[in-house]
Amino acid sequence: MLDGNDERGRDDGTQEQEGAADFETLKTDLEALREETDTLRNEAARAKADLYNYRARVERDRKRDRELAAENAVMSLLPVLDNLERALEAENDKDSSMYKGVSMVQRQFFSALQSLGLKVIETSGAFDPALHDAISTVDVDDSELDGTVVEVFHKGYMLGDKVLQAAKVKVGRKKTEENDKED
Repeated sequence: MLDGNDERGRDDGTQEQEGAADFETLKTDLEALREETDTLRNEAARAKADLYNYRARVERDRKRDRELAAENAVMSLLPVLDNLERALEAENDKDSSMYKGVSMVQRQFFSALQSLGLKVIETSGAFDPALHDAISTVDVDDSELDGTVVEVFHKGYMLGDKVLQAAKVKVGRKKTEENDKED
């Protein structure tokens, strides 16, 4: 028998009201879940961007550290290369076993430095103050030699695009009447 308190037996609209209340609760819960989902998506996107930026920064720092380590190594070894070249220049007998041995060591040593990115600065042609260090000037008669490197005292070296040691050179200067008056 149906009792008057049994919910199944009510037809007074309370069931409809409870359904509407449940619907509103579900709607509110759904909206809250959507907002939370959007918040979590935004946080995940920010975390992903932060990770990407972190990786890029770490890679950039590693590259800079490798370049700096190579630069420091090359800078500490350049005097050795210069001394090997001086030893070769000082030897008069180019056929001696001493000259040939030092020459072989110098080539091998320079090859090892090249593998680190070392390049010799080009010294033929026009004087470039970014690459060359003018030790002196010499008067020249030919106007084509004006402002050009006419003699190299000491080789210059670059590592990548950075000048490690500027080439020490003598630069030609066109002889003029004013130059003659100064002398």
